[in-house]
Amino acid sequence: MSRRSGVTDILWGNIEDENSWERYRALARTVDGGLCQWDENGHIVVVDEDFRSITGYPGEELAGTHISTLFDDAGVATIDDMLASQSEDEPVVETAVDIRAVDGNAVPCTVRVSRIPPAEDATEDEPDGVLCFVREQGVDSTAGSERIPEQEQESEPGRESEPTTESEAESSLETIAESGPVSTPEPTASEADRASADSIKAALNGASIGAIVIDDNAKIRWLDETAEAYLGLERESVLGRPKRTVVEEQLADRIVEPASFVSRVGRGGDDGSSGDSEDKNKIEDENEEKHGNEREERHSDTPADTERNDREDEQITVETVSDDYLEFKLVDDRGERWLEYQSKSIKTGPYAGGRVEFYDDITERKRSQGKLKKSQEAFNTLVDTITEYAIFQLDEDGRVISWNEGARQTKGYKRNDILGQHFSVFYTDEERAANVPKRNLQIALETGSVEDEGWRVRKDGSQFWADVTITPVRDADGTHQGFLKVTRDMTDRRNRERELETELQRVFDRVSDALYAVDNEFRFTLVNDRAEELLGYPEADLLGERLWDVFPSSAEIDEIWDAFHTARDEQVPTDYELYYPRLGFWVEANLYPSETGISVYFRDVTDRKQREQELEESKQRYRTIAEYFPNGVVTLFDHDLEYTLAAGQGFEMIREEPSEIEGSNVADVWNPETRETIKPILRSALEGDEQSVEFCHDDREWILYAVPVTDSEGTVFAGMTMAHDITERKENQRKLEETVAQLEESNNRLEQFAYAASHDLQEPLRMISSYLQLLERRYSEAFDEDGEEFLEYAIDGAERMRRMIDGLLAYSRVETRGDPLEPVDLDDVFANVREDLQLQIGETNAELTVTEDGLPRVQGDANQLRQVFQNLLENALEYSGNDQPRIHVDAESRFRDRRREWVISVHDEGIGIEPSDQERVFEVFERLHNLGEYPGTGIGLALCQRIVERHGGEMWLESEPGEWTTMSFTLPAA
Repeated sequence: MSRRSGVTDILWGNIEDENSWERYRALARTVDGGLCQWDENGHIVVVDEDFRSITGYPGEELAGTHISTLFDDAGVATIDDMLASQSEDEPVVETAVDIRAVDGNAVPCTVRVSRIPPAEDATEDEPDGVLCFVREQGVDSTAGSERIPEQEQESEPGRESEPTTESEAESSLETIAESGPVSTPEPTASEADRASADSIKAALNGASIGAIVIDDNAKIRWLDETAEAYLGLERESVLGRPKRTVVEEQLADRIVEPASFVSRVGRGGDDGSSGDSEDKNKIEDENEEKHGNEREERHSDTPADTERNDREDEQITVETVSDDYLEFKLVDDRGERWLEYQSKSIKTGPYAGGRVEFYDDITERKRSQGKLKKSQEAFNTLVDTITEYAIFQLDEDGRVISWNEGARQTKGYKRNDILGQHFSVFYTDEERAANVPKRNLQIALETGSVEDEGWRVRKDGSQFWADVTITPVRDADGTHQGFLKVTRDMTDRRNRERELETELQRVFDRVSDALYAVDNEFRFTLVNDRAEELLGYPEADLLGERLWDVFPSSAEIDEIWDAFHTARDEQVPTDYELYYPRLGFWVEANLYPSETGISVYFRDVTDRKQREQELEESKQRYRTIAEYFPNGVVTLFDHDLEYTLAAGQGFEMIREEPSEIEGSNVADVWNPETRETIKPILRSALEGDEQSVEFCHDDREWILYAVPVTDSEGTVFAGMTMAHDITERKENQRKLEETVAQLEESNNRLEQFAYAASHDLQEPLRMISSYLQLLERRYSEAFDEDGEEFLEYAIDGAERMRRMIDGLLAYSRVETRGDPLEPVDLDDVFANVREDLQLQIGETNAELTVTEDGLPRVQGDANQLRQVFQNLLENALEYSGNDQPRIHVDAESRFRDRRREWVISVHDEGIGIEPSDQERVFEVFERLHNLGEYPGTGIGLALCQRIVERHGGEMWLESEPGEWTTMSFTLPAA
């Protein structure tokens, strides 16, 4: 790497000259942050110690590397845009950019860049270099004032005659930058010193930091262009004048709170000779009185307010008592601006006993602080506006330290009545005796949160059913600060659920027919007494069992199979009538589908069938009535729409009587709305069609079936209707739908909470990890063996926590952040995963094979399926034991519920899984081995199972401990 005089030497002078280098280092330490210079091609020339401290790179490791080592593509593009947008009016641009540290972590920083002015003897085609000033975000800006060491003097430095002109002041700048002891200077600076002084001037102007030099007589001897611009001063009018005079005459009328500013900034030399100590003490007393009154006036209702006010008071104290640092507001024709003032004494050279002052524009930073404060206030206001939830904080011991309006309405306590009390006051006597409150806090600390439902006690002694979540609160370094408790009154919902269960039971008890219900997988969910009697099994033996497993021969009868699958898949009522040998009688069944399953009303119609066999064609109408009558109102009508028969228990629920119906025309019986609803399907029945319609009559809901009645030759000679009262069923269905919707909404909220919690935990965890690694790098040699072991445990624990949070974040995003399901080639997905795991496969010498026919195309989310394969293959490699891993992946096609799907299996010959543990492996954060044996978070298989379930599939395992394990899952065919 070349260091051309037009690029490198123009800033630093002769880098090989030790004196010039020391001058640069002294200057760099006065700037709040790190410095870095690179050439026009982006290759780093030199960095200072603070820059290396921020990035973590040791020694000269960065020299000669490209800036892309430190900035990602977006960061490099931002810097290029900053340099392109520079002008003579604004030669320096500032922005926020992440810098990539040596450990790979991103360090948020404020970055200023400026092109380095070319050397006086540089040719036009020589490229400019770039100077970069970096300040780590979140670091106290006053820290920079401590970077100039107070070096001890071996002998009293020589003193030059006082420079009186601007050029003479500038020629002495190299002495200011020189922080070490010097001998009596020569009257004329060397050429190298002159180049160094020029470069220091250029660096100060380029860094957008204003600088003013004050001699030991408190007179201004030099200021740069940035200081002129920031303070609105003209160089000719201030050089050689006392600093205090300039401040009082030219600055004070433009400064907010000028008295404090004049007292502290208007002083002169290192001993403050031009400052009025009495005025200074008076101003400090006034400031303290002012801020003290502000503190007394602020009344905090919550610990969060108290903590925030304490931080504000702490900031006021720093600004008030520090002579070397001040933040002040300046108002002029450019508007309101916040400036930062820093001052350091000059120990050697012609201005020994004087001071060098730096001014920086911090307007944007102050605005950001204001926005943050408003955001916090808005959050506190939001919490108080939420009245549906009781939201409050507990200290580490469980005592209440904050209280929102929702908590007052839910629990009945006013803020002053409850603050300081232990939260166990909300629990029943039985739960307090069982130590439930303490146990809940302990579980929350161990697991990250605890959820609970149960009875809670209000102030007046009444009880309510509560849904409670307790989450530990930790500060930035992970120290436990207390708990956040969120409670919602769920009494109404619980009562509605109990009422719904009671009403459903009453409905079932009133049903005279045999009734059973199955879910969409045809598993029994309900069996009434009559059904128990006819089926020959008690309800307890049937619940949860599949219909086809209990009665396998029924699956071979097309009428039964088709009736159930048509009802479920098409959501239409179906029925069948047949002799079933297993039961030994004729079965008449009517199937009524819903979103959650099928209700089956059936009866033994053997006697009727026997009678029908004895009846002649004249009895055909009665046979038809018996075949189609489930329950309710049954009628027969002729081609003139005149009723010839009306009967059924349903007449007990309506105003009309059977005697009024028989012999009357449809147009003369029902009200207009009912008449216009049923007439079309009655005529359809006479034309040979079977139809149904739902309608309301006499404040009840009905379903009416109209069917043709035929003779032995199939000629339609009449019609029949069957009206079934479905009021209770429809009401139960609506309540069930509402309950499902509420549960889905609750689940969505829980997923959003898990995502927010895990996402918000990443930032403090990243900080913990970074500082632990920094501690390891810097001070590992200072630890004894125990200290090194403790540090290693801390770093390992932080890393495991990061992986667990990442896993929890991925788990919560399965439903909300997945891509749409579309045709996916699993061979391509598997090939990508295999390439990602190539290093691990090579290290373990694993044998990985796939079925000869390859993997199929399925309907799925390619990214999520890639995660499933990667987790399963990593587990197979990890748990292979001491033998060479042998893994085989195959696929098998099958039909389930008459739809094609693929069973994908990953088989390994590893350590296997005990039968008692085979269900546990799919639970979140469930591990079968300790970390010393096998690493991991315990969330991998749970994530896989949730992804498969999102695809409508299922996942299971088979294993022989010590021999093999096969993980299988199903996916829909494309």
